[in-house]
Amino acid sequence: MYVRGPRDAGGVALALVVLAGDVAGAVLLAQALPYLSPVDVVLAPTVGGLHAAAAALVGLGVVRGHGFAALVAVATGLGAPALALGLAQTSYAWVAVGSLQSWVAPGVLGLALLTVRGGARDRFGRSALAVVSGLALCWTAIRVTTYDPAAWEWCRCVENPLAVGGSAASYPRVETWLTVAAVAAAVVTVTATGVALVRRPGRTGPAELAVAAGVATWAAAAIVAGTWSLVAVGGPDPWLGHLGTAALLLVLGAFLVRAAHLRPSRAHVADLLLAAREENDPDRLRELVARAVGQPDAVVLWWSAEAGAYRDHHGETATPDEVAGLPQATRLVVDSGDRPIAVVLGTEPLPDDPSVVEPVAEALRLATENKRLAEELRATLAEVRESRARIVVASDEARKRIERDLHDGAQQLLISTGVKLNLASTRAAGDPELARTLAQASDELGRALTELRQLAGGITPTALVHGDLGDALEELAMRCPVPTEVRVAGDDQVEADAAATAYFVVAECLSNVAKHSGATGATVLVERGSPLRVRVTDDGDGGADPTRGSGLRGLADRVEARGGALEVTSSGAGTTVTATLPGQPGEPA
Repeated sequence: MYVRGPRDAGGVALALVVLAGDVAGAVLLAQALPYLSPVDVVLAPTVGGLHAAAAALVGLGVVRGHGFAALVAVATGLGAPALALGLAQTSYAWVAVGSLQSWVAPGVLGLALLTVRGGARDRFGRSALAVVSGLALCWTAIRVTTYDPAAWEWCRCVENPLAVGGSAASYPRVETWLTVAAVAAAVVTVTATGVALVRRPGRTGPAELAVAAGVATWAAAAIVAGTWSLVAVGGPDPWLGHLGTAALLLVLGAFLVRAAHLRPSRAHVADLLLAAREENDPDRLRELVARAVGQPDAVVLWWSAEAGAYRDHHGETATPDEVAGLPQATRLVVDSGDRPIAVVLGTEPLPDDPSVVEPVAEALRLATENKRLAEELRATLAEVRESRARIVVASDEARKRIERDLHDGAQQLLISTGVKLNLASTRAAGDPELARTLAQASDELGRALTELRQLAGGITPTALVHGDLGDALEELAMRCPVPTEVRVAGDDQVEADAAATAYFVVAECLSNVAKHSGATGATVLVERGSPLRVRVTDDGDGGADPTRGSGLRGLADRVEARGGALEVTSSGAGTTVTATLPGQPGEPA
């Protein structure tokens, strides 16, 4: 089900509480100025306070976007250390407050994904955000239950009541794993941001590049500082942390710039209309719809008649009743007559400008119609291919019937008549004129029988029926007036229909070589495999054109009906005809 994001007074109040916490942390930590530099005291709470203020603006709707949770997470994590140190000597909650610093990483990743892709809509983005959030949750829980500096005697701080027994002695080992988890969270954050930037379906602009630079700088500082803590003696240079904190100002600025551009825009509507005609990428269309309506978290769900609900390819669904239960201002239902098409769901009221909303609806209708037409075209092409294949099969079966009829009927009759003529010629030995006439009739009958056998052989090649493709082609080459060499490579079995098609290709090509090419030699090359490839080359005058005459055009139709392709190359140096056929039915050529 589609769940609407937080846009209420409670969210604004939470942002203001976090802002107050950041300010309080800076004020309390200011007492340590003789021991800390002003940068140590002010930088992190100030940057955190700016994130909290931005979260309040998002909650109020001044800033468009759904980065409220991410902004609150960053603001809380940046202000937590200062507030914890300020409360260390007065409140037992100081350890729990300080452990919230781990939530900077998921907040940063959330802002990066919102800026680059408009949200963690793809599976990779959601998975990365879940991993970083899980690491932050584990880091917080483990630190709250193991960190207790009061038990180390030197720290004049309030005891942690949530620490388990003996945790103070074992914390140094636990701290090593916490550092590893923090480094891992930084690595996942910068990696996910880079992947989102590369896979972004729209244009990459200054805001996207700026957020990537900010995340990379923050992550590099965190990784170097964590690695330093693991392998070196002594803590890392504080300026590493300051550099990472300052880099988050770049991330916040890029997010705000991106949000400022997310206003309902007729230019974005024009981009959407163009994409609806030319593309069918759901992610791209969703992003353009979000830009057009000015909401980066707007969702486009397409109607599925099978499911009886709206859904997208990420698995998000909404039934018509669920859509009807959402505020009318936050949804745009698109239909065509009495048939639902799609629904646009926003996290806040959609623009009421007809010049924006109506073209968005029209673009979604156009995208659906294009998709339907494309599917119908693919189905029609499949039917045409199947029809051509059935025609070829029917032609082959008709040829076989004719061959059987010639063999069993006319051929046998001619043979029987020839025997009778020979017998009559023997008995007419006393009449030379009659014997000569009968002998001539017998010779003519023999020639007719030979031509009939050749005709029957052309209809269904006997060598192909009783032998293999190589033998049949050798027989063709021997009958060709032009010297022809046959070379066969490979030993794969060739399906019968593919072999018959290859045979007829070679037969037609050799016939053209003998009649039209003026060639002195030809070569037939057969590569038996998947696919089956047959190439006929001659050294004649060239000039072969499949668009003229019925021979090559008929071969092309036959080959394509079998799912293959015929290529003809002809020049003054000769002609090459190449047929590529699937070795087995259903295989690609």
